[in-house]
Amino acid sequence: MKLSYYKFILVFVFVLLFASFTSAQTESNKGIELYEKGEYETAVEHLQKAIETDKKDRNSWLYLGMSLARLKKGNEAVRAFKKADELPIKDLLENERAVKITAKPRANYTDLARQNNTSGTVALAVEFGADGNIKSIILVQGLPNGLVEQTISAARKIKFEPAIKDGKSVAAIGIVKYSFTIY
Repeated sequence: MKLSYYKFILVFVFVLLFASFTSAQTESNKGIELYEKGEYETAVEHLQKAIETDKKDRNSWLYLGMSLARLKKGNEAVRAFKKADELPIKDLLENERAVKITAKPRANYTDLARQNNTSGTVALAVEFGADGNIKSIILVQGLPNGLVEQTISAARKIKFEPAIKDGKSVAAIGIVKYSFTIY
């Protein structure tokens, strides 16, 4: 009798976990769909629900950040992007492919940065369009002395192959970093 009870509990927990995961995926997909339609307020609501269910959903964090940036909520957007950057990239399904960067131009190191021994990393949230063009660039982490401007200029020239889902090109958001060091 005890074994049946434990089996029942185990199955029940599994069903709850699966339902929770499915709910998070549904909320995430709905949030991304709303983002793509330009309905950023509603997208934020769905993406926040997805994250409440699955705090490790990197894609939801990225789209939440971009939605917040579109709503001019910069500090909240940066927090979402930084959270996304802490999370691992999930394995893709058979019918999916991530954005493939084919050329990432170097960002110029400014004379002022060199004079001031400025070093570190600039991080940008980049929206890679389904059409092969860079759509949006949002500063996540910056450096002084003109390095942010140089980095954004270089990022605008990134060449890439769009992400693929179900055999179609789709937009995607990613974090792109440029490092600067004094030799």
